[in-house]
Amino acid sequence: MNGLAPPDVESFGSNEGSTFEVILVASRWDYGSRFNGDGFEYRRFLPALRNVARSVLFVPIEAKTTVTLRVRRVARSGGQTIALSVFNNPNEIPRDYFELAEEGVYLANWYTDDDMLFDRFSKHVGNRFHLNITTYEANLPRYRAISANAVASQWAGIDGCGFLESRRYAACFVGRMYGQRAILAKRLRKEFGGNVFVHDTRVRPINDEVMISAYQNSWLAIDDPLAYDGKTLQIKARVFENASMGCVVATQPNERLHRYYDPDKEILFWETPVDLMATVHDCIGNPEPYRRMARAAYDRTQREHLYEHRFQEIFRQIMQQRRAFS
Repeated sequence: MNGLAPPDVESFGSNEGSTFEVILVASRWDYGSRFNGDGFEYRRFLPALRNVARSVLFVPIEAKTTVTLRVRRVARSGGQTIALSVFNNPNEIPRDYFELAEEGVYLANWYTDDDMLFDRFSKHVGNRFHLNITTYEANLPRYRAISANAVASQWAGIDGCGFLESRRYAACFVGRMYGQRAILAKRLRKEFGGNVFVHDTRVRPINDEVMISAYQNSWLAIDDPLAYDGKTLQIKARVFENASMGCVVATQPNERLHRYYDPDKEILFWETPVDLMATVHDCIGNPEPYRRMARAAYDRTQREHLYEHRFQEIFRQIMQQRRAFS
């Protein structure tokens, strides 16, 4: 078997209680390289979809010009197949991909970085998908302006992570350390040493099990929400993931987060690195309040913010839309 061969279609078990067959069209590898390990949507979307869809198939974006053919081969007739794609730029979409809509396949696209990339990508393809799923609610009027159907959803936590009552670290900071993040990471290491877990995934990928264990063993999960442009304030997937791993997230103020977590009860905000350092010091000296907040955030996430919750709501909206036009 050639380890460098392009990834292939994968088929997963069925859930007879559901209506839709889902074909996930997404990157098999993180950041497009097998050396970075499994792709984000492959790791996070697939397990949830397997619990809420009748059947799930995975078609890798890396298949390039054969993506449409691979979807066509596995799509069922009868209009119950949803192709849920995660395209992020026009060059990823095969020229014949939208022909699938004429063949009864329901085309939905989940957008990442939609807050920054709408003008460069979303607005040029949005009206060709049956449904556009954005994590940036402010873009909904922009989709309507181009006669595109869109809904707002959000990133989510992962199921199956236990809540640990004792922890090794006060805080955990994992991610691609660019710009101010690199400065913050260096300061955390210098000031707190072994009391914090800091890992730069640009330098070295981190195994999912190791990452989850590190977060489970930390009271605080530090989040820098600025996008790679250094200006855009985003809601990152890690906000929900970290809470689902048993952490209280410490991030910069963002009123959009108030609809998901209660400030100072389920989430913490820091405005300057000095504020953040003071919070970490306080957690080291008095961890009990952080344990309570972490537990509250964990419970809220398990009740409301898992990917199963997101996809169930998306399927519900798709069914309503189809009834309205049937």
